Amino acid sequence: MAGSTMPPVSRIAAGQRLFRVHALSRGAHWYGRKDAQWRWDDPDRRYGVLYLGKSLVGPFAEMILRTPAERDILWEVIASKRFSTFMTTRALRLARVHGPGLAWFRTTSATVSADFDPALPGTPYEATQRISAMAHAFGGLDGIQYRSRLDSDALCVALFDRADDAIRLETEGCRLEKDWVRAILRPRGYRLIES
Repeated sequence: MAGSTMPPVSRIAAGQRLFRVHALSRGAHWYGRKDAQWRWDDPDRRYGVLYLGKSLVGPFAEMILRTPAERDILWEVIASKRFSTFMTTRALRLARVHGPGLAWFRTTSATVSADFDPALPGTPYEATQRISAMAHAFGGLDGIQYRSRLDSDALCVALFDRADDAIRLETEGCRLEKDWVRAILRPRGYRLIES
């Protein structure tokens, strides 16, 4: 561990809305732990992680804009996704894995933003999953706050399942509106393609 002291902490107050974009086939309230395949998952599969955003932009970018070289986004792909909202029922304490938290965890923004390449042995997710396990070892932390690798203005949250009591599902399975999607895609240089 970087030291016995607590890493830099970001707080989210009670009564704040958090967002999730997810597949239509998967419910909003899903803490994955089956295969440890995502960025902040527990490498040992002991705890689950729910991926959220402080705005809808972060989870949208993380789910839809995963391949920046592909500039055309098919509406049918977006239509197969839903967004849901959660309300915090108490304050969240999150390990800050951006700003000074990068140095504390002995990492860089490049490492925590690295893309997953299943063809390469020793994927970059090993580093982020190690950081997740370190943060989880601090019992007073509810998860991790990090910047979206696809829109660094957007702050995201990897919430540990032990903090499930800190959120309440507010809306589930909402459709992403075409006008909103176009407004997000246009300044980023993407085109929405309708079939």
